[in-house]
This record gives sequence, C-alpha cells and structure tokens, in this order.
Amino acid sequence: MHPDRSAPEQRLARAIREKLPPVADLIEQWGSPVHVLFTDEVARTAATYREVLESEYKRGWIAFAAKSNPCAGAIRTAAALGLGVDAVSEFELQAALDAGIDEPRIVCNGNAKSDDYLRMAVERNLLIAVDGNDELETIEVTANRLGTKARVLLRVSGLPVAGYTAADQTTASVWTKFGFSAPDISLALDHVQHSRSLSFEGFSAHIGTQLGLVDPYDLLLRRYRQLCLEARTRGLGVRVLDVGGGFPVSFVSREWWETFRQRLGQHLGSAEHREDAVTWDSTPMGYAHLSPAQLRDGSLDDGQWVGKRYWSEHPGAEMLRFALTRIDPETGDPWKDVLRSLGEPTLIVEPGRSLMAPAGITVARAMTVKRVAGHLVVSLDMGINNHGTNLITPDVFPAAIWPPADGDLPVEAFLAGRLCFSGDMISKVKIPLNRIPTRGEPVIIFLTGAYGADHFGSHSCGFPLPAKLAIGSDGSVDVWRRPGTYDDVFSPPYGI
Repeated sequence: MHPDRSAPEQRLARAIREKLPPVADLIEQWGSPVHVLFTDEVARTAATYREVLESEYKRGWIAFAAKSNPCAGAIRTAAALGLGVDAVSEFELQAALDAGIDEPRIVCNGNAKSDDYLRMAVERNLLIAVDGNDELETIEVTANRLGTKARVLLRVSGLPVAGYTAADQTTASVWTKFGFSAPDISLALDHVQHSRSLSFEGFSAHIGTQLGLVDPYDLLLRRYRQLCLEARTRGLGVRVLDVGGGFPVSFVSREWWETFRQRLGQHLGSAEHREDAVTWDSTPMGYAHLSPAQLRDGSLDDGQWVGKRYWSEHPGAEMLRFALTRIDPETGDPWKDVLRSLGEPTLIVEPGRSLMAPAGITVARAMTVKRVAGHLVVSLDMGINNHGTNLITPDVFPAAIWPPADGDLPVEAFLAGRLCFSGDMISKVKIPLNRIPTRGEPVIIFLTGAYGADHFGSHSCGFPLPAKLAIGSDGSVDVWRRPGTYDDVFSPPYGI
C-alpha cells in the first residue's frame, strides 16, 4: 500500500490476507460497513503487557476496558485470555459476571454510579473506584445495610496533565468531572480511616487516552508516592494502585507523523494557501495554541504539539515498561523499585484502546469521489456514528482501497461520511491511499478495534448499526453483533 505503514497496520494487512474471507464476499454476506476484529491480535497484545509485568513488576494484572468494545463477545475474549474487566455501568458489570470474569479482577468505575450498580458491587465484594464524597457515603450506607464491608479505591484527579491528550479526553487533570481533587482526597482518607464499613484498598486514576509521552505517568506515579505516604500516616496500607489506561497506539509511522506535523505547521503559517491544506478546512489540531509567526519559522519540534499524538516511540506495553523503569528524580530509583518500597501494591493496568484498536478493521465501500477546494474527497457508505472518535477530536487512521494492485498510483484524500451534516468526516486529516477508488470498491480502515464502532453509535439518518465480527486464529467467524435491520430502527419496540 504505502511503504511507511505502522507495525500494527502491517500485521493487520497480513491477517486480512491470511484469515479474512475475500472482502467482496464479506460485504455480500454481512453488508457494508462491517467491523472486524482478529482475536489472535488481541491475544498478542495482551501477552506483551503480561511480559512487561512479569519482567518488571510481578504484582499486577490487566483489566480490559469494556467501554472500548462494549459487547459480550469482546468480554468473552477477555475472559478467555484471563484478563480482568474495568466496568463503568451495571450492564458492563453484568456482562463481565456472565462471561465468568474472575470477580477479584473486576473494577467498578464511573463518575455517576447508580444505586443498583453500587449495590451489585458491594454485594459481590468488588473493587469500587470511588469518584466523590457523596458516592463514598452512599457506598458506606449500602455496606451497612448489607452487613458487609465495601472495598474501595479513591480515584485521583487534579494532576497537571492537561495538553497530553484531547481536552475532552483528559480525565485526571484539574478540569475534569472525575475523581477527588487534592484537598478532597485527604478528607476521603480521613473518612475511610474511621469507617467500619469501608475497606480501603488504595488509589485509582485514569489520565486520558492515547498518551504518546511518558510524562503523565511520571506525574501520576509521583502523586501516588505522596498519597501512599499520606495514607501510611493514618495507619492505612495501600494494597492496590490502579494506573488506568491511556497507553498509546502508533496509528501511523514515525516518518509520516513527523512529515505531517511539518506540513500542517507550514500550511497554518502561510494562511492563504488552501491547496497546501492537510487537514479539513485547515483544522489546526495540536498547533491551535501557536501563532502564525511561530508556525512560519519552520522549526517545529515534537514538544510543541498539544493534544493527542498518533505515533509514539513507546506504544502499548512498551509505555508501561518505560514508565516503570524511569528514574524517580526524588529517590533516584526506578519507579518499579519505588513501588516496592511502598509495600509492593498490586498494580492494575488497563490497556484501553491499545488492546483492541490494533486488532480491528472497518470495511466500507467508496460511493463518490470528487474534488473539494482542490482536494480529493472519497465518500464512504458509513458515517461518523460508525467511526465515532472523530466527534471528539480529528483522529488519524490509515486506510487502503482493497485489494492493493501492482499498478496502484498512490494519492492523498479526505474520507467523508454519509450523514446529513458537514461535520460527518471519517478522516479530517488527508491520508494516503494506494489509488483513487471507483464506486463500490472496498475501503479498509485500519486499527479501528476500539471505541469507533460503538462510542457514538446511533441510528442517525435511519441507518442501522453495522455487524461486528470476530475472526479466530483458524479463520472461523464469531458474530459479535448482527447487522441492523429496518425493525431495529423504525419498528417497535425500537422505533416507537
């Protein structure tokens, strides 16, 4: 397709050739668009996280974030791999229980937990990541009524981590709806210290998503060290530290990422040259904070980018290894040794999108090809409701017209969706394609196994939700979601 593909994209391209039925047959049977996930790729990624824990810090386990691919099939896959689950609703929790997830490896998360959700968690003695003082009091009352003790983690926020991911996806910064701020968490420690119905287990945090740099993890571990020492002064031992997710995926190659940033900066600095645009309507993305003068000097470095990064030197489990082996400047020891000195608490790691994203593709068809303001635009038979992360921030996913052919002439194009609003862009970044498609040709979008299929899934414009399929190592097909029908959209009980 193009010579600078990222490693996950290369693996998926091989999997498509080796395990996927011919794409035309896939569309014929399951419709278009269709989401496909390769379960052996999920297993491969899970194994990389296990290897890091085994080699660097043995007291730890991996939790699948059910929200990243919320369906029974994905949770069954997590169970088969021996993973835990991070749940954020009573239905996600029930699905984890139904799949046979080991109950000591379930974390109940969320900033607005219902009474039913909390009751289920307390009854089953599950870990609860507590999000505020009123929730802590509700848990205590529930545990009192049930005659038991509730196992709680105090969720941490207020960290100086803004700017490391998209503003709407930073979940431990000062401006966040999640967790306890610094003064509030001290009060929460006082509360659990004197409670007979709360069993303090430790601390929880989730910094954000697609964190391409290690700095946020340094900041989190520094805060955890302070909190562990503060808990110790109250006679509270810390048995668990949940570092959450955010571990990045390299959606593109390093070469493409560096070239893209330079091209974007040069275009924004020149202001009037529309033909040089590399983002839709000159969206500034990570350079929105820079002036045209700063952009014109042509010496942009990686540190000037603010927000989500689409390439990382330490993707996935390598970011976990990098964080654990980094030196804590205060003690002079690597963080893994600092954690051991704090009593060697169990580390919960939630790989987030880095577990499922590299295992998934979305197959659609090209419907129209046109020029807009001089740029090639390919419209697909899918909408942003089937690829919804772009509703938060302009994401970057590689794509290809399938199958590739020897005579392909590479082009760059924006990908547009089929919904009736102008913001429905599948790619607001101009991405490389191996050729200009003709109407009906399959287009494969890579690395879509997390969030995109479900996060903002809807029946917008009367379109049904696409099928979700899982391909086993032997090429077998497991239907995770059947393709939607007219009755799903417009007939009772769905269409009342």
